[in-house]
Amino acid sequence: MVKIVVENITKKIGRKTVLDNVSFEVESGTITSIVGPAGAGKTTLLKIIAGVDYPDSGRILINGEDITDLPPKDRDVAMVFQTYALYPHMKVFDNIAFPLRVKKLPENEIKQRVREIAELLGITHILDRSIYEISGGEAQRTALARALVRKSRIVLLDEPLTNLDYKIREKMRGELKRIAKEIGSATWIYATPDAREALAIASHSVFLYSGKALQYGTTESVYSSPINLTVASYFSYPRLNTFECDFISMMDKYYVRELTGLFRIDVTPITDKFKADRYIVGIRPIDLKLEKTSKNVIGIPAEIKLIESMGSDTILHLESRLTPSSKETELDLLYPGVLTGYEIGQRIMIYFDPKDVLIFEKDTERFITNGKKLISEFQQRGE
Repeated sequence: MVKIVVENITKKIGRKTVLDNVSFEVESGTITSIVGPAGAGKTTLLKIIAGVDYPDSGRILINGEDITDLPPKDRDVAMVFQTYALYPHMKVFDNIAFPLRVKKLPENEIKQRVREIAELLGITHILDRSIYEISGGEAQRTALARALVRKSRIVLLDEPLTNLDYKIREKMRGELKRIAKEIGSATWIYATPDAREALAIASHSVFLYSGKALQYGTTESVYSSPINLTVASYFSYPRLNTFECDFISMMDKYYVRELTGLFRIDVTPITDKFKADRYIVGIRPIDLKLEKTSKNVIGIPAEIKLIESMGSDTILHLESRLTPSSKETELDLLYPGVLTGYEIGQRIMIYFDPKDVLIFEKDTERFITNGKKLISEFQQRGE
């Protein structure tokens, strides 16, 4: 088992700072995702961990040992690239066996290990096929098998599902998690631009943005308590619904109130956290509902502007306003399934539970609290 420490890594290419003092830890035997948009520095960081690129400053430690200057062959790292980098003139079996033949292992051991990893990944039926005769999903599994057959202590995956269609991606998310659990002995780092992949696969996540590691922690904590509005917006599909609010007092209670009066949220137990004049309340589209789910939900009126079917999901694009003269607010609602009985132009009520909100200071965009923490404060007060 291997613990990896990335310590103050900085890397410049020309005048551009690709990685800016990046630090985080990867716990032994876990899957940690590096999440961020294109150009965030994800691939460069993986290459530095693998030893095929070197930082301008900072260190990489494995189990406490500084390996920053070690060549790749001495790091025991396997890497799967976004393009898979399979050898087109070789059959699937030979692609998987290649790193073992480089080590000059006995042929009978090579055959056994290739068969074992092929069975784990469900590709024994394509071992005799040419690379040109397999699908994108099979090519992805072949590249993964080639990396895993080495039994390396560290596995790095650089956006391995990006080139697959969405159905195969959804299946492979679960498969990768299963494979990592069954192998058990390796520490995995998974780079992806898709926050949904991180949520599905990784126990821990690093959010990388413009070369900076904005937040690191368990994937659940990054999702539920994002450090700022940028992180919260990225961990939302589709876009995060945001409402500008002010801070008011009414009859010895304190509220964050949407500026046009759509709703207000009681924040009395934590008034000491509210020092500014304006706030942003964020609600993820998956947390907007078409029906009341409890007595605590808040309802707001909306008009359907567009219905977007995404296969297994449906997105309602909405406009909400309290009165005809009020400023409209654009919203997205994600329904996890096929939605029928609704049409463009229809006026409906939508609902959200205060436990699902995220509250940020408007000017700084820093995270103040989430609804679960707020409700916990109420419960501690016996309210």
